[in-house]
Amino acid sequence: MGKKVLVVDDEKNIVELIQMNLETSGFQVIPAYTGKEALEKTISLSPDLILLDLMLPDIDGFEVCRMIKTNEETKDIPIIMITAKSEETDKVIGLGLGADDYVTKPFSIRELEARIKTVLRRCRKMILLEDSIKKPSNIIIFKDLSIDLTKYQVERDGKKIDFTLTEFKILKTLLENQDRVMSRESLLKEILGDKSNTDIRTVDVHIRNIRKKLENNGGNPYEYIETVRGIGYRMK
Repeated sequence: MGKKVLVVDDEKNIVELIQMNLETSGFQVIPAYTGKEALEKTISLSPDLILLDLMLPDIDGFEVCRMIKTNEETKDIPIIMITAKSEETDKVIGLGLGADDYVTKPFSIRELEARIKTVLRRCRKMILLEDSIKKPSNIIIFKDLSIDLTKYQVERDGKKIDFTLTEFKILKTLLENQDRVMSRESLLKEILGDKSNTDIRTVDVHIRNIRKKLENNGGNPYEYIETVRGIGYRMK
C-alpha cells in the first residue's frame, strides 16, 4: 500500500485535484476540510505525511501544526505547509513550529509530488539513523537500506527485499568494507571460500541481480554499488 497523505484544505476542488493526482502516483489520500477534522484524522488514521493549508475556517494551520508537533503520538509526522506566495512570515513561523517544508500557491502538482517524496525520504533516513543507534551490532544501516546479519534480511525504506544467500553475502561484504574497493577475487573468496575454479565474472552477474532487485523496490540501481573499472566494486 502507498504512503498515506492527509490533505487539509477548506477548498474542496483543491483537495480533489491533489487527491486525484496523488492517488494516480500510488499514494493513499485522506481528505480533511477543517482544522478539527485534520487533528481527529491525524490521531485516528496516523498518516505518513500531512499537507496543511494555513487558511482554515476554524483552527488556523499554525495552531494545527503546533498541536500536532507538541503531541507525543503525532510529533514525528512530517508536515508540508501550503502558503500564500507573498507571505514570507508565514513560512518562517510555520517552520519554527516544526513544519518540515512548504509549497507556495500557485504550485504545480509535479512540484508538490517531488516535495512530498523528498520529505518522506528525509524522514525515513532520520528514522533509520535513530534505529541504527538503538539497534544491536548485527544490524547494518546504509542510506535507506537496513541489513540484518542474523536474519539474513534486507529492507529498503522499510520494505523487505528478497536476496539469495550469495547476493546477501556480497552485499554484506561490500557494506562491511564501505571505504574499500573490493576486487572480484576477494568477493568471490568471501562467498565461496577458497574455491578457485569459478569464473570471477560470476560476481558481475550477482551484482547485476542485486542492482535489479534494488531498482524493482524503488531504488536507483547505481545509487548504492559503484563499479570501479578494472578492479571491482564498492559502496558509495
